[in-house]
Amino acid sequence: METLTIYQLRNQAEQFHALLSQTPEVDRFCSSLDWVLPAHEAFIPDHPLLLMKSDNGFIPLARGFNPRIGRYLQPLEASWCLACPFVGPDPFALMEDFDEVLRARRAEWDLLYLSGIPVDSQIFLSIVKQFQRDYRIGIGHVTRRYIASLEGGFDGFMSRRSSKFRANLRRSARAADEAGITYETIVANDDAEATAIYDRILAIEEKSWKGKEGTGILDGGMNTFYRIMIPRLIRRGAFRSIVARKDGEDIAYVFGALFDDTYRGLQLSFDDQYRQLSLGNLMQRAMIVSLCDEGIQQYDLGSELEYKASWAEERLESVTVWVWKER
Repeated sequence: METLTIYQLRNQAEQFHALLSQTPEVDRFCSSLDWVLPAHEAFIPDHPLLLMKSDNGFIPLARGFNPRIGRYLQPLEASWCLACPFVGPDPFALMEDFDEVLRARRAEWDLLYLSGIPVDSQIFLSIVKQFQRDYRIGIGHVTRRYIASLEGGFDGFMSRRSSKFRANLRRSARAADEAGITYETIVANDDAEATAIYDRILAIEEKSWKGKEGTGILDGGMNTFYRIMIPRLIRRGAFRSIVARKDGEDIAYVFGALFDDTYRGLQLSFDDQYRQLSLGNLMQRAMIVSLCDEGIQQYDLGSELEYKASWAEERLESVTVWVWKER
């Protein structure tokens, strides 16, 4: 495999994402460069990179050291365990390439921490096939995320919700209309406008319950993560955001990004003084209406939280796989 610099990887983003579109079963957005490069820079900038490419795909990894476990390799994002580091249409061929590198660099690592591996997937099976004879393999953290189908447009989406869900959402929408709530689709064309949008989002976040507690995207690492990510998404034409307004003031936001025919929800928040208006649900509704109008087919709501179950039909699982080198 060829070793890349970070600049070479960035310059090959189009090829990387084309191969990611062909990678079976993974969380494509959270394995994309739009997610993993900001995550590395925001959360583990002190971890040196090991960026590899072969005819069969890409394997972007970071190096780390822990006194208890020794030298390890991990995806560039391992905070949420969503990013899969194997990008290519044939996981078995790519894993053979990876094994060759590991053997050549045997003196440089003790442990592989491989997150974002779909359960019973081709990638999972390729890891087991390639490494079970010469290494110890273990299963770690399980990550679950919810997926909603947007097939059939907004009416199709609503037809798959419960009668109670539909009634509550219609009631909330009527109350918001009566209160004079309007919705603005946010558009940006360059980095300066991206900065202005993010500052606008942060101003809303400061008035939310998360902002009052100093959590959410106001937290240092998270703030950096999205400040780096949003301009990347805008340059790729993938950023989607809506802001709710009342009496000329911003009171709620929702934003996310597209990868192929799927929208990945990223963040949503609202001014806490308007909590009674169910703005969280209304922002979800506004985004889904917009996505359906655009012809987007799936809404990935992200990591498992109880409220998301009522918005989705499918729950997907991925695991972390540990591979230990025998010393």
